[in-house]
Amino acid sequence: MYHNDTIASLATPAKESALGIIRVSGRNCQLLCNEIFGAPSPAPRKSNLGNYVSTKKEHIDQVIFVYYADSKSFTGEEMIEITFHGNIIIANMILEDLIRRNCRLAEPGEYTKRAFLNGKIDLTQAESIAEIITAKSDAQLKVAKKKLSGSLGKVLKKIQDSTLEIQSQLEASIDFPEDDISDPDYSKLINKLGDLIRQIDDLVRNHSLQKKISNAIKVTLIGPPNAGKSSLFNKLLSEERSIVSDLPGTTRDYVSKEIFLSGYLIELIDTAGIRESSDKIEMLGIENTKRNINDSDIAFIVIDITVPYPIEFINQITSEYPKNNFILIRNKTDLNRSTKLPDPLFKGKTINTSIYSEACTAELKRELNKYINENIKQNLSDHIVVNKRQFQLLNECRIHLSEAVQFMISGKNEEIVLQELKLGLEFLNQIVGIKTNEDMLDKLFNSFCIGK
Repeated sequence: MYHNDTIASLATPAKESALGIIRVSGRNCQLLCNEIFGAPSPAPRKSNLGNYVSTKKEHIDQVIFVYYADSKSFTGEEMIEITFHGNIIIANMILEDLIRRNCRLAEPGEYTKRAFLNGKIDLTQAESIAEIITAKSDAQLKVAKKKLSGSLGKVLKKIQDSTLEIQSQLEASIDFPEDDISDPDYSKLINKLGDLIRQIDDLVRNHSLQKKISNAIKVTLIGPPNAGKSSLFNKLLSEERSIVSDLPGTTRDYVSKEIFLSGYLIELIDTAGIRESSDKIEMLGIENTKRNINDSDIAFIVIDITVPYPIEFINQITSEYPKNNFILIRNKTDLNRSTKLPDPLFKGKTINTSIYSEACTAELKRELNKYINENIKQNLSDHIVVNKRQFQLLNECRIHLSEAVQFMISGKNEEIVLQELKLGLEFLNQIVGIKTNEDMLDKLFNSFCIGK
């Protein structure tokens, strides 16, 4: 066990609610059950109805308490969870009483930190708990829950074991030369290390998915002035968020708002119409539009079918941003179409729509769902997604394992190869927490909320 003291904190929001929970962890929990509830030997993991009696012999509240035995709890220590009526006054009275009973208030993330230090979870699982609490979409929640199950830890443990096996073969040839141990077969070890590096590469590549699910999927509406971008933007939001006017150049700067679609966060961006203008403010808005196009996951090119087809505009945009995912929105289909120019061929997806149609946004949302399914959902099912800290450490590990391979290829002696293997293992160990330092742990767990 890491700590000898007993900690307590509120595990639910500090506001009025139906119920509130206070968690207590440490070696005095069984004694507290006796002193507070008159239960000297509470049955572990069983809900008990009791009166919380303070040191002043006052009845604070009728509560439900659950006792967890040493090594059988989340933290790996004795624990009590006290469920009380959700009044912050009652919460404070219980916490003040626990402090009088020689408990102290828990620090941010201290319960999870104790669980890690007591061997209940590895560091990847500890981080996933914080990710679950802060998840803002189904995708983030799915990724965090997968890591909480130990998926990343298991993969890294296999890489560690294989690296240690290679290390032991090299060390044996150095430490016991008199025992007629054959020299290590570098070609076989190179193949083994190459396989480990490929596994690390897979994890490193998956970090790009973390960016996609941590940030909203960015969808930008672009087009010439008066094409109906703001009207479509408002229709997608189901609210009047952007100003709509017949005057060209009404939208001078971009307007954005986030929505949820199928459990995923979408940032919709209404932009200034792109055209030649002598108005400095409007030109600044157009520059912002171009930056948003560059950053977009999807760009809806909105055109007005009642005016001549903007061939030059479309050619300019698609040639300037050849890698972007463009969808052409032929808007205002409820009006008579201009016949001045025929439609040129557009290689991407084309959608006909009108804000006065009941199905106006249905096909647009279907395309967004298609993007989510093809680019995020499928990948989340197949891959383990690492966070930024894990990504950086995996990159460092890969550098040293690659150096070990290069040294073996060039015929360097075992001592030099071993040094690189050991350095690579140190970075792996920092991810799962086998070897780590107190300063790093303090920084990591202080980012957690109180009571977790």
